This record gives sequence, C-alpha cells and structure tokens, in this order.
Amino acid sequence: MQDNDALDILNELRTELGGSRGLFSKKPDIELCSELCDKLARVLPDSINEAEYVKQKRKEILSNADVVAKNTIRVAEEKAERIASESEVVKKAQIDAKQIIENAYTQCDNLILRTKAHLDNMFKETEQFLLSTLSVVRTNREELRSALVDDTQKR
Repeated sequence: MQDNDALDILNELRTELGGSRGLFSKKPDIELCSELCDKLARVLPDSINEAEYVKQKRKEILSNADVVAKNTIRVAEEKAERIASESEVVKKAQIDAKQIIENAYTQCDNLILRTKAHLDNMFKETEQFLLSTLSVVRTNREELRSALVDDTQKR
C-alpha cells in the first residue's frame, strides 16, 4: 500500500476495526490503527492541497476565458470597423458588424457558462470525495471509541 492513498488507508483501518471478523470477534491492533491514523494525517494535506489546486485552476480558467472572450470581441469590433470603413455599402457593413459582435458576445457567454459548469462539477466531485473521506474517518473513530469502551468494561 502506498502512503499517499487516503482511501486505501481508510479501508485498511476499517478492516482492522471491523471488516468481516466483526468488531467483537477480534481485538483490533491499536498500534496498527494508530499507524494508519498517522498515515492518514500525512496524506490528507495532499487532498486539501489538490482541492486548493483545483480552486486556483478555476481562477486561471475563468481568467483565460475572459481574455479569450475579450480578444474575440476586440477582433470582432476591429473587423466590424474595417468592414464599415472599406465597404461602399456602409449600412450592410454596420449590420454585419453588429451580428459579428452579437455572435462574439454569445460565444463569450457560452464559453464562460461551460467553464463555470465544468468547474462546478470538479468542485462537486472534490466535495463528495472529502465528505466521503470525512464520513469514513468519523465512523472509524466512533467504532474505535466503542471498542475502547468495550475493552475497558471487560477488564
């Protein structure tokens, strides 16, 4: 087992605390459980760092989308101005320019919406992973406490 896989550590801890043997069938190896908790404490910061990385990437993606959108609009406006100044039929050039700008705004809006939806999905998956991990840790702590209380009462 690698030291950087939180789910593997949690599964091993769950197996030690309960698993198919049952919580009362075999006394859990407290030292092993302690080592597994230590490993988990070492890898959880990595998961949190990954979440921060996703958050930073979200900012970068939105920033890049904004730059792309502004460039698209700038190019469209420049093209519209060129068409208007070079064309003999100014009215048609103005209509074309407006349509190009509207299309650019529509593309910009669509790009931003898709980016936000993608980021929302990434955050949702990260949140679900962290909630699942927290739930497993909480369950394991409760089982460990129960086992400790039972061991104390048996003595």
